Amino acid sequence: MLIHPLVVHFPIALWLAGTLFDVLAWRRSDPIFRRSAYWLVGLGLLGAAVSITFGWVDLLAAEREGVGTGVVIRHQTHSMVAYVATAVYTGNFIWRWRVENRFATGLLILSAVGAVLIAITAFLGAEVRQIM
Repeated sequence: MLIHPLVVHFPIALWLAGTLFDVLAWRRSDPIFRRSAYWLVGLGLLGAAVSITFGWVDLLAAEREGVGTGVVIRHQTHSMVAYVATAVYTGNFIWRWRVENRFATGLLILSAVGAVLIAITAFLGAEVRQIM
């Protein structure tokens, strides 16, 4: 049984919700939106660590069972986008931590870039899952 497809939805949902709260923080002055975005991004990073770990465990198990190289090659493209998205959200979290979670336009842009990357990752992941 593959575990990665079961846990991968958590960082995706948390990061997209974090971006939504960043947009709300941009439009409203209440600090609850910034704090919520901070915690959603941080929890998404924890979820990503779990998801990446189980992704490698599942991949190694699938390779032992003889999954075709086409699936593995297709998954490499997907995983590269996922790693870049994770790096963007890591930068996002560090930025928030260093500026004491004050709002910045650059932070909103970084959050939007991360949301686009994670949406692409989710789409590519669904395609990989379909061919499996």
